[in-house]
Amino acid sequence: MPLQGGRPRPRVRGFVRSIFAVVLLTLVLLSSLGDTIYDQIQGTTQQLNGVSGQISATKSKVQQLLDEQAALQRAIAGINASLAQVAQEIQRETSALQAIAAQVEQTRRELAVKEAQLKQHIIDFGLRMRAMYKTGEVNPLELILSAHSFTDLLNRTIYFAAVIRESRIEVVKLQQERAAVEAMKADLEAKYAQQAAIVKQIKDQQVQLEAQRAARAAAEARVAAIAAQFERQVQEMEAQRAALKNQLAALIAESARAGSTGHFIWPMSGVITQGFGCTSYPFEVYDPSCPGLHFHSGIDIATDAGTPVHASDAGIAHDYSMDCGGYLCGFGHYVLVVHAGGFVSLYGHLSGYGVPDGTAVGQGTVIGYEGSTGNSTGPHLHFEIDLNGAPVNPFAYLP
Repeated sequence: MPLQGGRPRPRVRGFVRSIFAVVLLTLVLLSSLGDTIYDQIQGTTQQLNGVSGQISATKSKVQQLLDEQAALQRAIAGINASLAQVAQEIQRETSALQAIAAQVEQTRRELAVKEAQLKQHIIDFGLRMRAMYKTGEVNPLELILSAHSFTDLLNRTIYFAAVIRESRIEVVKLQQERAAVEAMKADLEAKYAQQAAIVKQIKDQQVQLEAQRAARAAAEARVAAIAAQFERQVQEMEAQRAALKNQLAALIAESARAGSTGHFIWPMSGVITQGFGCTSYPFEVYDPSCPGLHFHSGIDIATDAGTPVHASDAGIAHDYSMDCGGYLCGFGHYVLVVHAGGFVSLYGHLSGYGVPDGTAVGQGTVIGYEGSTGNSTGPHLHFEIDLNGAPVNPFAYLP
């Protein structure tokens, strides 16, 4: 039938509309698929950028800790120099103290000699007086009657007085010498006490410096340990970044064959030991927007070690081990399950796997067993849901 007025016949018009609808539907599907792939690539890029930012921030922390450690080492070196100087002062002042102690001991011996001389002189004087009395030399009557003349009497009297005077002079001299030695001894003992106080003060200073050095050394050890932990964290995050580059590249292609239900179930029963979101735990992902500067990207579920872990939804399961220089770090043994719609679920710290790598699993399939591998302080499961490469709160998707 010929065309009328340039308009197609109804049958032709319907056929064209059908073709147009098919083309439009195809374009919509391709556009939808393209958007999903784009979103996943964008999400993965954002995650990689986030890990790179974390690495830079952690390296900055490590450098700060190293600078602090160097400052502590310089402080310890200064304290060591002060201790060496104090040790020299102690040696010098102790030598002076020993010299004064020797002088004190010498004056004690001299004083003992003077006291012995004085005592002996008094004894000798008494003996002499008694002898003179017994022999009549000091009998006044005999002294007068036996004198041949007044001159002789006077001479005898003068002699007797001279003997007494000399003895008294000797006594006074000895007493003065003893007093001088006693004064010297007292002065030296005072100097000894003063010098002993100086030595004690310096030794107290030495004890304080040694305590400061011990405190600085302990602080240096703590800072070094923290720096080592952060350096290991940097290694873990660098390994995580490399793993993301290798692992997430294949997720887009596999999402096309993942027979997901679109609904998630709990991977296992247990106690929630850590929730999703900001945290102060220093070995979680660095996030400057959090008050504690760290972010937990999933939830931790704890129960008996070895408990089976189930796929939260159907998808393609991949087995991974995060190895950092010969030891497990990060999530340790973990499984990624790729779902449709840009969803990926992660099951970390497993003790073992339940399915081979690349297996298509149904919802509820045992994919692993609870463990404590990687950065873990005890048996638990780290369960995480990512949408287009970014972690989301699992509680928003679990029943």
